[in-house]
Amino acid sequence: MVEGARYLAVMVAVLLTRVAGLLRWVVWLIVSLYLSTLLVFVALELSIDGGMAAVVLGPGQSLDNPRFAEDVAAYNLQDTVPVRHAKWFIDAAQGDLNRSLNRNTPVGPMLQPRLPISFEIATAGLLVAGVLGTAVGFLGATLRRAPTRLAHGTAVSTLQSTPAFILAAFGTWMFAVRLGWLPAAGWERVSVSLTGNLERLLMPTLAIALPEAGIIARIVQTSTQRVLGEEYIVAAQAKGLPRRQVLLRHALRPASMTLLTQLGLVLGSLLSGVIIVERMFGIGGMGSVLLDASTARDLHVLAAVTGYITFIIVVVRALSDATYRWADPRIKVRPTT
Repeated sequence: MVEGARYLAVMVAVLLTRVAGLLRWVVWLIVSLYLSTLLVFVALELSIDGGMAAVVLGPGQSLDNPRFAEDVAAYNLQDTVPVRHAKWFIDAAQGDLNRSLNRNTPVGPMLQPRLPISFEIATAGLLVAGVLGTAVGFLGATLRRAPTRLAHGTAVSTLQSTPAFILAAFGTWMFAVRLGWLPAAGWERVSVSLTGNLERLLMPTLAIALPEAGIIARIVQTSTQRVLGEEYIVAAQAKGLPRRQVLLRHALRPASMTLLTQLGLVLGSLLSGVIIVERMFGIGGMGSVLLDASTARDLHVLAAVTGYITFIIVVVRALSDATYRWADPRIKVRPTT
């Protein structure tokens, strides 16, 4: 009975800890979404003479003009920016993202078919950057000769410093115009043609993934070099274990742990690349919508896209923290944004 009661108490304590951790993460998510979208509202209000009223009603128009009474009420122009944002945020939490100021159509249905396109490009880019960067970084940490280390460092620096739009332009010229291997622009969904989808996915993915692979390679290389100096690695080598076994079985996993904590930062940078390459390759994803909305000062579209991006980054950071904690139970990870 006593042992059973102790076991039950331990299980209840573990469950309460997990629930408390989940609640903290939900609070962080809500706060992050609220602050990021509030920043969009404030930035638009400050960047335009007359604020959002000038966008909706036109420059110099008065809110008291009876002709605009319907628009003033629909967009809450009579309220201050924090109040206006709070009303929009409450509606958005219920699934109503309001209407596009430029197209006068509901924002939600307008973004729904575009979100999977950007998600596919970003996911493919993250996978390629993670696998390639980890392999290149791990290789760099194991090189012994000075010429090969120099060549490796030069290659990584080149990848890291080359912007995505340069890679996109070069890829279009080389593989679409010069060689004719891949289409220069456009998009095709997987449901229509798997081959067509992969052909149009390849260049955007590489354009955004290669610079991030350079960053990941630096992180993994530094972490691996630190791990290779640990006592247990030195002891394994002293026992006569093959170098490949020491590297792959004993060094790779702890060296890759640092990368998990950086996934959120890498994803944020990668998403900014998605916005650029979608426009360059004529892909109608979230990036193209965001650029068009920025030009047109379309507040509700900007806020919705910002909310989507913030949600994705926060979720990925939470998953990376959870994976880090699972891989090394000694680590206590605080919720991050």
